[in-house]
Amino acid sequence: MRNYLFYRFLMFTVLLVNSLAFASPRIIIKHATLIDAANPVRENMTVVLQGDVIQSIAASGSVIIDAQNDTIVDATGKFLIPGLWDAHVHLTFIPELDYKTAYDLFLANGITSIRDTGAVLSKLQPAIDYANENPDKTPRLFYSGPLIDGSLRVYKGKEPGFPELSIGVDENTDSEAVVNALVEQGVTFLKTYEMLSAKTFLNLLAIAQQKNLRVTGHIPLSIDLMEAIDAGLGGMQHIRNLDLACAKNAEEILAQRQTLLKNTDSLAGSALRTIIHQSQRFVAIGNLDEDRCNKVIRHLAANNVFQTPTLTINTLDSKRFYADKEWRDTYQFLPNKLQKSWYIESINMAKETVSENDKIFADWSMKIVGLFNKNGVKIIAGTDTPIGFLTPGYSLHKELELLVEAGLTPLQALRSATITPAEFFNLESKMGTIEPGKYADLIILHSNPLDSIKNTQNIHMVIAKGKIK
Repeated sequence: MRNYLFYRFLMFTVLLVNSLAFASPRIIIKHATLIDAANPVRENMTVVLQGDVIQSIAASGSVIIDAQNDTIVDATGKFLIPGLWDAHVHLTFIPELDYKTAYDLFLANGITSIRDTGAVLSKLQPAIDYANENPDKTPRLFYSGPLIDGSLRVYKGKEPGFPELSIGVDENTDSEAVVNALVEQGVTFLKTYEMLSAKTFLNLLAIAQQKNLRVTGHIPLSIDLMEAIDAGLGGMQHIRNLDLACAKNAEEILAQRQTLLKNTDSLAGSALRTIIHQSQRFVAIGNLDEDRCNKVIRHLAANNVFQTPTLTINTLDSKRFYADKEWRDTYQFLPNKLQKSWYIESINMAKETVSENDKIFADWSMKIVGLFNKNGVKIIAGTDTPIGFLTPGYSLHKELELLVEAGLTPLQALRSATITPAEFFNLESKMGTIEPGKYADLIILHSNPLDSIKNTQNIHMVIAKGKIK
């Protein structure tokens, strides 16, 4: 019996030693102030990371540290927040911007997760493959695949400024087969677009619900927003076409759109969409029905329709970040050809006069985001980078500034770039806060982001997938 017990003890010791020998090295972040959007501020804490997860959190001084094997990060006087998301990016929109450069810029700016919201999968595949083969060099990548548009596609790669990002479907398409093929290629949500017929759009929503996929995108011009919400809409981008739903004569202009969408002049999809927006957007904003709009917004909140306002794009022509030398300095991290073209183009565009409509649309967008926040609509931070001279990574911090300007508190802005995008994918149990068992995606800041949201830019260290960058 004594020999048996000795043998068991010896085997246990061997297993313990082996497990310690092969365990991932630990990263110990000590004396940090922890800030996330779900927990109270926690001061002087030690966070232990092992592998890709947060192993434990305890008061500093209570954790046994192995100085020889642990990587120790002294965060005295610093602030630890969850890694950020940019939940509206297009990795293939500008061919001159390679995905490796984009990935590097995201990580350098603390963006540890991205959501690509529109790319033909054959063009996105190299970026997907690289992320799978080099996980330590990329943020977490989520993607919708192509924009699912109508037969009159907007982004079909035929007109200047409209690269190929989409596929076209209509009532004669086997939409379920289309969705199945996208899921097989790894998409985890769908993005629909503006030229879809109402019938096809509603069918896509029904198919997506059966497969537990959220559908986000631009509300098709053919349908009333309230009908789309009731049918299971999962999200909206750019607040696109909410202006039309908030007009006093919303039903009348919907009928006008449906007539225009018959396209008797055989226009390209991009041209037809532009004509519709030019004829209706600013008329609708000038004809705003406050009661109707508040009703729509409350309905969005009640049905958990996630909003990605992309204020960086919606206010771009009014605020003109690209006119600032400090913003143009971010171009230095881009490939040489793109760096030069952006610099020349942005300087030339900055010389143009800001139109009254530019100001109206920017002000309207800011007002609506404030109403979203007051009414409990779920807001996700995203930017549309690299469209509009929006440098990957840097643009997300500009988006957070604009969200605060629109009425969010700094903590609410942090939520929009951490917890809420995780909720969109039902991943809030794995990411978005600083808690044991969550992914080890973290940023150490020199300054408190609750004092100023601009402090998210004052980065000391980024940790992504448990690795120090």
